[in-house]
Amino acid sequence: RSWTKPDFFTSSCKGIFALPMPMKTDYYECAYLPEDSKWKTWADLLPSFTIAPDTPFSNIVVPNNYTAQYNFMIHLLVPRKKHVLMCGPTGTGKSVYVYNSITSGLPQDKFKSLTLGFSAKTSANMTQDIIDGKLDKRRKGVYGPPQGQHCIIFIDDLNMPEVETYGAQPPIELVRQLIDNGGWYDLKEKSWKHIIDSSLIAAMGPAGGGRNSVTPRLLRHFNLFCFSEFDDNTLRRIFVTIVQWHFSAFPSDVKSMADPIVDATLDTYRAAMKSLLPTPQKSHYTFNLRDFSRIIQGVLLCKPADGFNKAALIRLWSHEALRVFGDRLVDDNDRNWFHRHIELTCSTKFSAGFYDVFKHLDFDGKKHVSANDMRSLYFGDFMSSDDSKLYTEVKDMTELNMKMEEYLADYNQQSRKPMDLVMFGFAIEHISRVSRILKMPGGNALLVGVGGSGRQSVTKLAAFMAGYNVFQIEISKNYGNAEWREDLKTILK
Repeated sequence: RSWTKPDFFTSSCKGIFALPMPMKTDYYECAYLPEDSKWKTWADLLPSFTIAPDTPFSNIVVPNNYTAQYNFMIHLLVPRKKHVLMCGPTGTGKSVYVYNSITSGLPQDKFKSLTLGFSAKTSANMTQDIIDGKLDKRRKGVYGPPQGQHCIIFIDDLNMPEVETYGAQPPIELVRQLIDNGGWYDLKEKSWKHIIDSSLIAAMGPAGGGRNSVTPRLLRHFNLFCFSEFDDNTLRRIFVTIVQWHFSAFPSDVKSMADPIVDATLDTYRAAMKSLLPTPQKSHYTFNLRDFSRIIQGVLLCKPADGFNKAALIRLWSHEALRVFGDRLVDDNDRNWFHRHIELTCSTKFSAGFYDVFKHLDFDGKKHVSANDMRSLYFGDFMSSDDSKLYTEVKDMTELNMKMEEYLADYNQQSRKPMDLVMFGFAIEHISRVSRILKMPGGNALLVGVGGSGRQSVTKLAAFMAGYNVFQIEISKNYGNAEWREDLKTILK
């Protein structure tokens, strides 16, 4: 832990390169390209990048120095049949970078990708069946990808399988046997199967929090790359590129807010990581880069519309920050701290007065907007009666209440099990939150509350408002894998 980074300029290494490196601080800033006989910085290796119109947010990957480094190393190692392991915290994009590299970065006529993800319940048999099912028989006892291709087996969450009684992880031991011995036994014929022309790429997070340590007997085969948390400049480059792309059709006062929006989100993310620490009572106070991207994703739900200006954008950003960070907070001290942080952000990042932006929430005329008043800040797409479904602010609370009653009446007319609900403030808040999550691609929600607090009712009504069907799994004492698969079949028919 006391290791200090060497100073490459004043080190004891003397001498000059025949081709000097374009180095500013250390030797890791550039790479030598033999085909060009030149040193290149990572920025020089980045392709020109434009985001295609209507690209889903989750599919946007902005090239940066990190992506250039990992792509360079994967293209260096994989064609030479070397095994690669990517390790880093959750939310840093390991899976996306690897998947993009092996599916679009490498020539598909020479490389065939095979992707599988490990979970706590993955077994050795499941792993073997998935890999065997994607390989062709070359000759007796020898299997591999189609002739002339090389198979890249990408395993996500390598260290997730649970440890059995005697300390082993069967899927990992099977993978180790594949690398060590070049195959495994056929479970039906009990004969040895050679697997040829294949190499492994794996991704995993550091041990802890449900992830286990992986045996060194497997790790010794891999070239290990560590994904670190992105530095602030890289995060700014990634998200400013995305926000500017989205705001290209907006008025000039909104366009100019791309940098402040990203700076405010970054500041909020860093402040939450520093001040909202997990404790036994607040074990869910764990934040990662996915929370950062969810705020930006929420801001990108807006569309150019009349009256959408700088103040409306600040309110939208505050709403998304409250949904992503604020909804996790469990006591008033934390909520008040977060409210003060948003107040400060309005003045420092957006150069706007907090009260001027949110004065319509001051229903009592006390010249101050409190954390409790901010509960009346609503954005949603459920107020429009036509098909446009614009994600807009809801300012009229009476109209909102009437709209919710209207949705409830429509639901009760169509449902076999009508719900007798009273649309009070908390219920409307929760319905609005679930509606926002359902609107987002890949939106998943975990509703935590005591029995009878209305989680099922809120979910059913929010799904009805979004035009979705609800399938409910009835968990019982005997509910197991077989019942789970039958339920999945029912949904996917």
